[in-house]
Amino acid sequence: MTINRMAGVLVIVLALGLFSPHQSDSREFVIGTDPWPPFTITKNGMFSGIDVDLCREIEKKLPGVSFRFKKIPWVRALHFMEIGKIDAITGLAKRKEREVYILYTAPPYYSKCSSEFYLKKGNGSWIKTYDDLYRYKIGYVVNSAYFSPFDNDEKLNKQGVTHELQLLRMLNSGRLEVIIGTNCQVDHHIKIGGFQGNFEKAAYKPNNTVDLYLGLSKKSDITNLASQLNRVIRELKKEGVIEKIAQKYFN
Repeated sequence: MTINRMAGVLVIVLALGLFSPHQSDSREFVIGTDPWPPFTITKNGMFSGIDVDLCREIEKKLPGVSFRFKKIPWVRALHFMEIGKIDAITGLAKRKEREVYILYTAPPYYSKCSSEFYLKKGNGSWIKTYDDLYRYKIGYVVNSAYFSPFDNDEKLNKQGVTHELQLLRMLNSGRLEVIIGTNCQVDHHIKIGGFQGNFEKAAYKPNNTVDLYLGLSKKSDITNLASQLNRVIRELKKEGVIEKIAQKYFN
């Protein structure tokens, strides 16, 4: 083939959009999420929330990288992370057993939540110490990380469900007397779900911090971006971008 013919073929390929010098650098990663407002909010098939806005900011700092959120029940999403069917999860608390198949970015992108117990209005004084928990059945979300020793305390009477909103409905109807949740998320559910004035927090406070991370499946190529993601998250925290995003939803 002559040089002129080769040049002509290249022009045709470029015109058809079949080749791009940056094409191999572009990659879309799937983030599995269960609705967890205000961090992930789903409405009419659209995603919004703190985590979604955070990922859009990461995309701006990492050209060629994009994220697509996919609604997946929490327990299934963790399984998909283990087998590499999705690339990442947001709003993830660190647990040793998850580190076998999940690479946590560092630092955590949000650290202003804590675990709290909720009861019907007027009953908060029922639980003044940790030992008081042994008197009640406690609702919790399966495969969630709250605090030690609660998470691994087999002597407690715990009832697992799939979502925080289910816990609030069971508490409201009297099917449960106590539930545990991450306060920044449960408080938001109470606010938007019409439960204001129905509940109060227990006098006993674990006083823990629930650090939230972006978790990467160790079976995904996204782990190759770990150092870049760590750098960007540090920058976004230092610049106050994440705090501004959070204020938009909490206020």
